[in-house]
Amino acid sequence: MSFASEVKKELMSIELTDKCCEKALVMGILHGGSEIVISKNGNYIIVKSYILSAIQKVMQIVKKNYDVNLVIKYGDENNLNKKRYYYLEISNNINPLIREFNLYPFDTLNIKHPLLINDCCKASFIRGLFIARGSINDPRKNCYHLEITCHRSDIAQVAKHILASNQINAKIRERKDNYVLYIKKSEEISACLAYIGASSGVFYFEDSRIVRDIANMANRMTNCDIANLKKSSVTANKQLKAIKYIRKMGYFNKMPVRLQTISIMREEYPDSTLDELSAFSDNYFGKTLTKSGVSHCLRSLMQFYYELASKNSVTKNQSEKNNE
Repeated sequence: MSFASEVKKELMSIELTDKCCEKALVMGILHGGSEIVISKNGNYIIVKSYILSAIQKVMQIVKKNYDVNLVIKYGDENNLNKKRYYYLEISNNINPLIREFNLYPFDTLNIKHPLLINDCCKASFIRGLFIARGSINDPRKNCYHLEITCHRSDIAQVAKHILASNQINAKIRERKDNYVLYIKKSEEISACLAYIGASSGVFYFEDSRIVRDIANMANRMTNCDIANLKKSSVTANKQLKAIKYIRKMGYFNKMPVRLQTISIMREEYPDSTLDELSAFSDNYFGKTLTKSGVSHCLRSLMQFYYELASKNSVTKNQSEKNNE
């Protein structure tokens, strides 16, 4: 079972004691996964879901509060997955239910709806929307992402407003004929799960996030170490070439003692980092140089090399002109 299915299963297990919260939950589910069918035999509402317990929950609450006929049916999708879906057919005297939940396509739902006054009812409404048309990536396998697909813009805006009032920043984008409410920040996804009551989902998500963040940090540190080693290797090779040139030109013994000493250290430890050279420095200088001190000596060595190379280049060019 996917992480999203586990979360929905947990949400369906929440017991609601207040009638208003039950209705808000059903309103969310109906706005997420229902349609009104008009036929010669009468009008009816179809509620479709892959989760049987969601259909049963809607049936239980609707039966308790409305005088309608309810029938559960099922079918299999006509694709390779052959996934089974369930649908609840609500018929006979459905107009009161449609009006109370603003289900007509031309209706507009707003935050002042009677079933969205209390904070508990707002949470139930979002819970219903997520059960019907919500999805969330497994934090251990994919990027952080939670979304709820709404077929009307006003539904998405109301959901966004409710989440924003609880410091959860969601965004909306159009996708074909739908409006997708989505969250990508891990902290806000966790807060959203907690808000709709998915406690176990929050624990799994946070545990996965911690493991993932530690792994990412370890990878970043490893990459930095590799980059630093490559950089140190390139720099050390330049220093070794400079020392070799200085010896070849006969200027090694003309350098200050500290530059001669750091040159000998570099030749004996060609792959060592500044920290390592600092640790070895006591054996050569008679005192321990700091990492900064070693770096300063090596920079002075390279400066001596650049000046010598520049001087020899000028002398060589002058000699060539005189020969002409």
